[in-house]
Amino acid sequence: MRLRTRIVIAAVSLISAASASAYVLTAGGEVTVSSACTPPASTPEYVAAYAPTVVIGTVTGPTRFIPDAGDPSTGVQEATFTVEKTLKGPQQRDLDLSQSVTRTAQGTYTTAEPLYQPLATGQRYAVAVLDRAQDGGRWVWGAERAPDETADERWTSAVAAKAILPTATCDDTRTITSTPDPAQGSGSR
Repeated sequence: MRLRTRIVIAAVSLISAASASAYVLTAGGEVTVSSACTPPASTPEYVAAYAPTVVIGTVTGPTRFIPDAGDPSTGVQEATFTVEKTLKGPQQRDLDLSQSVTRTAQGTYTTAEPLYQPLATGQRYAVAVLDRAQDGGRWVWGAERAPDETADERWTSAVAAKAILPTATCDDTRTITSTPDPAQGSGSR
């Protein structure tokens, strides 16, 4: 008797799952689930610990914005960075950097993190750089204006701290889900 009950429960579950899948397919909607799990970037110590290269210098080349095909208000900003001081990693003179940014209505750029400031031509920054190249450039992991020696000391101390990053548990995962609009129907009447 118990085997028969289990078979019935399994059959009902299978039919329910198939019905839900059929609804999604016939509703003409799109189901998208995406998530990201990244190491902490809340302090200069964490940013410096994760990045293999940390430098201080000035954005010397013009920045250019390459819009994302799916959302033109977001994209990649590219800039040339002249290194004054290398705090971590190999000595370098100029770096071609890529940075993910959002374009504002005023034509400026913004980011969500305080230690990931958009690079601006002529400004001096402490920059944590990932060694993953894209088209010859490298990705910015963290950037903070460094107008004076105080900022230099802050980032020198951050590198010297050799912070131990917590184990990634993905507790800070951001999940965005969109589901079909039932009001649109299946389109076949």
